[in-house]
Amino acid sequence: MMELIQPYVETIVQAVIGVLVAAVLGAVAVLKGKVSTWLEARTTVQQREILHRLAQEASALAESAYISGGGPQKLEAAIDYVNERTKGYGIELSLLEIQAAVEKAVQDYNKAKQQAAAAVGEQQ
Repeated sequence: MMELIQPYVETIVQAVIGVLVAAVLGAVAVLKGKVSTWLEARTTVQQREILHRLAQEASALAESAYISGGGPQKLEAAIDYVNERTKGYGIELSLLEIQAAVEKAVQDYNKAKQQAAAAVGEQQ
């Protein structure tokens, strides 16, 4: 009797193992996709943080280096600074992205400067 049932049991066990292996491989594929997406998003966030820090540094450098210089000269110096530094970090950005980050840093700087001046004016 056992000899008659054994081939069926082996077939069922092999089928169950096959299903389990397929489920594990499917789960691994899904997890791999999610991890890759998370890593790409995380890298992009880190790269953006680096870009904004460098833009702030560049705008401060341009403001101090070109006190009497015009806006275009300051902007060009800041863009060159950020472009060189991002390449050092292995971050590839377009000049437009760099210019946008620098312009935002300048706007933030000017806003903070105006707020500080207004606060001093109110105290007097």
